[in-house]
Amino acid sequence: MNNIIRMWNRNRKVIIIIALIVVFCFLVLHILNNIAKENIAKQNMPNVSNNANSEEKKLPTTSIITGEKVNEKVTTNNVEIIEKFVETCNYGKIEEAYNMLTDGCKEALYPTVEKFCDNYYNIIFKNPRTTKIENYKNSTSTNTYIVTLYEDIMATGSVQSTGDYKDYITVEKEDGKLNINSLITSKSIKKESEKNGISIKVLKQEIYLDYETYEFEFKNNTENTIMLDTLLNSKTIYLLDRNNIKYSSFAAEVSDIFYELSSYETTTFSIRFNKRYNPVDETKKIGFSDIILNYEQYKEQNTKEREKIEIDL
Repeated sequence: MNNIIRMWNRNRKVIIIIALIVVFCFLVLHILNNIAKENIAKQNMPNVSNNANSEEKKLPTTSIITGEKVNEKVTTNNVEIIEKFVETCNYGKIEEAYNMLTDGCKEALYPTVEKFCDNYYNIIFKNPRTTKIENYKNSTSTNTYIVTLYEDIMATGSVQSTGDYKDYITVEKEDGKLNINSLITSKSIKKESEKNGISIKVLKQEIYLDYETYEFEFKNNTENTIMLDTLLNSKTIYLLDRNNIKYSSFAAEVSDIFYELSSYETTTFSIRFNKRYNPVDETKKIGFSDIILNYEQYKEQNTKEREKIEIDL
């Protein structure tokens, strides 16, 4: 023990200098290692602006459905917004990507960042993605694109893709926000119609690629229990477009208990309609043509006394 103490006293400065050199070298190696990891990560991240071939690099100004053209300035801006969204997801900036969505998209599909993470980000962006963007359809307020998300070979290290993903992403012209997962638009409406003490108000419209969904508020201002629909025919609750083409509902998806309203009762629920997105044939009316005015009498006598209410949008 005394020998160790004597050695320390004689070589204290040398030992301290050596120790400092060792610590310094360790720190330098640690910093260099982190820099190397960051460089590798950046190299593996896809450049979403680079597509598979020269053909795909052309601006998607022309709708593949209608042939309608959008000017290059608008298209360039829309493509940059979509690419930024994908790049943000690639880098794991989930909250930043979430904030690029419209309020309607958040309310309809992802009311919280956690929902967006679980039901979109974690499903699609397990690995980084590259993009192919095609113009699908355009309206006065939106541009909808088919966005094919390819797994990046450089990042995964595999030439065999585990699954490409196709999404329909819509850019709102007003604020440049996005509707994703085939949602075209979502908006409040507040249109109402009343007849014989029965009031029907349309609260919200959600237009998806393959269907439309509406949220309604129903008020029974009569002394009788009413029935909003017998559910015997899917065509009795319907949409009408500007050409008076009728689109049936999926009303049977809603339990028929919601269709019985007691005297002075109010209820709200949503109904989905079998109408594929077409910006030319916008919905102009919603109709309910099988309203039973006296449900108790209907049960006892199967009365055919019915009311029809249509709401102009």
